[in-house]
Amino acid sequence: MLREADPTHAAVAQEATWLAIRFRHAACLLLTVVHLIGGAAEPGAGRAVTVLLAVWSAGRLWGRRLGPAWTAADVAVVAIYLSVTTSVAAAGIGTGDLIDVKVVAATVISVGIAERVRVSAAVTALVLLLLYYANRATPGLTPWNFLADLSVAYLLVEWLLAVGVRRVVLGAAGVHDQTVTAAADARIASEVAAARRRYEHEQWAVMHDTAAATLLMVGQGAAGDQDRIARQAARDLAVLDSGIPLPGDQARADLSDLLRELGTDSSTPLTLRTPGPLPLRGTLAWTVTAAAREALTNVDRHARAATVVVDAGPGTVVITDDGVGFDGTPGTDRYGIRHSIVERMRAVGGDAEVSSSPGGGTRVRLSWPITEPVAAEDHSFDAPAAAAGIDRLGRSFGYGMVGVAVADTLLQSTLTDAAATPAAVDALLVAVNVGCALAALIPRRRQSVTLALMGLAIGASLTLIALLPADAVLAGANWSIGASGWAVVALGFRLPPRLSLSALSAWWILVCVLVLIRAPSADNLRVLGLHTAAIFFLQFFTARFAATLDRVARDAAALHRERLRHRTADAVGHMTEQECLRRYRELLTEFTPLLRGLADGTLDPGDPAVQTAARTEYARLRRLFTQQDGIGDPLLADLRAGIDAAERRGVAVTVEADAGAIPAHGRDLPDAVRGHLVAATRIMLDASRSRARVVVTTDASGCTVSALGDCPADTLDHLSAPPDAIVHTEVVTAGELLWARMHHRFEMENAR
Repeated sequence: MLREADPTHAAVAQEATWLAIRFRHAACLLLTVVHLIGGAAEPGAGRAVTVLLAVWSAGRLWGRRLGPAWTAADVAVVAIYLSVTTSVAAAGIGTGDLIDVKVVAATVISVGIAERVRVSAAVTALVLLLLYYANRATPGLTPWNFLADLSVAYLLVEWLLAVGVRRVVLGAAGVHDQTVTAAADARIASEVAAARRRYEHEQWAVMHDTAAATLLMVGQGAAGDQDRIARQAARDLAVLDSGIPLPGDQARADLSDLLRELGTDSSTPLTLRTPGPLPLRGTLAWTVTAAAREALTNVDRHARAATVVVDAGPGTVVITDDGVGFDGTPGTDRYGIRHSIVERMRAVGGDAEVSSSPGGGTRVRLSWPITEPVAAEDHSFDAPAAAAGIDRLGRSFGYGMVGVAVADTLLQSTLTDAAATPAAVDALLVAVNVGCALAALIPRRRQSVTLALMGLAIGASLTLIALLPADAVLAGANWSIGASGWAVVALGFRLPPRLSLSALSAWWILVCVLVLIRAPSADNLRVLGLHTAAIFFLQFFTARFAATLDRVARDAAALHRERLRHRTADAVGHMTEQECLRRYRELLTEFTPLLRGLADGTLDPGDPAVQTAARTEYARLRRLFTQQDGIGDPLLADLRAGIDAAERRGVAVTVEADAGAIPAHGRDLPDAVRGHLVAATRIMLDASRSRARVVVTTDASGCTVSALGDCPADTLDHLSAPPDAIVHTEVVTAGELLWARMHHRFEMENAR
């Protein structure tokens, strides 16, 4: 079972565990089969436990069972085998009965790879104790002699190497998880911020399409028909109270019914032509309906049309009026067309086209994909992290294999007491093998160079066998039996599996053939079978493990992406339900009382006080709508509270922002700089009596905030530059107006 937080670490650990299990049981199965066929198994209980170990290993290879209970059972079977069998050696633990040492070696190495250090250390101590018990009949055997024996000492070295490789590889996998998780957290924060901006923009657009138009008519004194204003205000309230679909809402809606409802609110006589029900995803239907509502509102407000026709069909809605029309193509200065119609449709993968001519009416065509496109899986968030993590895993494994190859070569070549070859020749061959292993650390090697180095390591191994006396080809002097294979594994971990495994297999076949040519005997054939189980199997499974690392890391990255999608959806949903809905309700409470009063007739649209209130609320809604490109910036978001407070006091606030540049630099402003800019601007807004203007511009050189207002003269006393001069402040007075310009240079920030 993969751990929820660290999928790469868990996947690599599981793959390493399977490597260890396959190696241990494949080795034990072959060891026992060779032992039984060779007739070396002692009769009675000894043969019975050997058969038990063989049957158990075969069964464990067949199934895929993991867990502490199965590990304990594996160790128990090995313990039974070592407790019953008896070995007697005349010159060292490994010389009497190789199978005992090989079984212990397979167990020690496998638990070092598969288990935590405490568990593997305990198992290693147990099997070494049982190995001592199995060799208890050896003449002169003492605990000290046992531990000092080369075969036993090398078992401890093999355990340490296995533990080291496990720690290095799993450590790299853990770093990969941390890196990808950090990238995912950053991506979620970005997605949440983007969703917040989109939802806020839709809120402001809805308010602009409904309440702002009504308040503008009242504020300008153009509301001659009080009943019409009441109906319009009631319609606005109904739209606003219905709410905006949350992101991810998969409910279905009938576009024809929604358009029919719009027709009942249109002041211009409307004809709807639709082929019947047009089911759409709820959020898409909302978007199309909102864009159509704005188009119909424009007809009522500006067209002076006699009729308007709405043609609806799959993927399209066309709104045509016979009004006065206008000259030219609507530009980006027409905020209602740009934001409420065009950008709305483009946000859902559709488009909007507006065409008109003086006296020829206006035609608005809304279109969207009939079949909603399936979003392509986005790998961008973790592509660099995943690639770096995979590369780090490979390098870590390579370092481990190089360490094993070098350590194995040096230990076996220096600990042996059989000087069967000239010292200079032996040293040269050791240097060749160590050099080939270290060459695996060279990045971006050519495949031909790697294959040549493999051939060199194999050649050194065969040369040593050819130079050794016939009676020493399988003795301690032949250090290449194990060491050269590790050099081949280290060199081949970046090669395609077929090449690395073929090279490793070719090396072992050549070694076996040459040994049997030099010293043909049934006993040597049996020893080669035991070496195949304990040495070649381990190297073969390790090379296979190297080939799976990329796949394991990529699978884990895919799991990261899947979890990211769920976490992002949850985070966005929580944000919209908690923050955006709260903000939406707050905005509604600021102007809906005015709309309700107009709707129920308790407020007279001709009352000057009502008109003043309507102008104030319209100005605020217009500001929100026209500044929606830049309002998501942290600087403007921090200024929002001061702007809202000034407008609630009746101050007419105008905000202008360089929306294209702010997102590129505003988020990089240090907290101290942004805090000073916000505080100084807030002072100006709080002191303004009836009007204020805030202009924010950002370019490659710096960020500037200009604040203008009809402020008292003593406001100057509260405006001051920060002591470290990271913000340059200029203040100018002109009559009753006060102008403050605050500029922060990015190069000063870099200099600090």
